[in-house]
Amino acid sequence: MAALALALALLLCVVSIAASLWLKEQVERVLFRWRNVPVLHAANIVIIAAIVAVAYYRLSGIGLYLRDLADIDGFWYVFAGTTQLVLPLYLFACWLLARRRGREKKYTRSKDKKVLYINERYLARRYRDDYRSKTS
Repeated sequence: MAALALALALLLCVVSIAASLWLKEQVERVLFRWRNVPVLHAANIVIIAAIVAVAYYRLSGIGLYLRDLADIDGFWYVFAGTTQLVLPLYLFACWLLARRRGREKKYTRSKDKKVLYINERYLARRYRDDYRSKTS
């Protein structure tokens, strides 16, 4: 039963990370004009860890075993463990998302906000062929 609960919690963790990163991106787009807000990352990690901890706590029946330990609520142990599970997965997903976002950039800007050049990978993906610049 515990192995099934762990597998379901891990699946829920991956789905929650994907959904929360998408939601974070939408909130940043609407409210903060595409500025990166680090507080939203911290909130995402805590929320995902809480969701996964509750799911694992309920599915595995761990509450029955930890109640006997001198009146200590075992949920906080599970929450600390799921935070250790969520953090590396979340950081890896953020890294993958930043890589994808960098590849999808249409152009590169200078510090004074002028367009330096258009990304050839963007043009190749857009036209579905190998784009070769006629100037190079």
